[in-house]
Amino acid sequence: MANYKDGVIRDGSSIGLGNALGNLKNGIIRNGSSPGLGSALGNVKDGVIRTGSSVGLGSAIGNVKAGVVRDGSSAGLGKIVGKVSDFTIKGIERERDDEIVAVYHFLIKKFL
Repeated sequence: MANYKDGVIRDGSSIGLGNALGNLKNGIIRNGSSPGLGSALGNVKDGVIRTGSSVGLGSAIGNVKAGVVRDGSSAGLGKIVGKVSDFTIKGIERERDDEIVAVYHFLIKKFL
């Protein structure tokens, strides 16, 4: 199971332990072991999850609105994929819903 602490996502079962899978900083998900470092894998803005390296740029792959995850390119549109709670890892609960889902997609398991 994965966990989240101080912007870093790890593969351990306890918060803060395990090998770094990537990080989240300012809406950008990267594959580095420190916040802000590494290659950008994707980003989020206004509930839309994208593949680009800058916030708001890149191909839209999904969105989150009102706790519901969809595969559309605009917030609230598209086929329902699940709920945010389905993609939440330990320790990340206080982050924005779109960031929670994007971290899961880019670093744990691609589902969009």
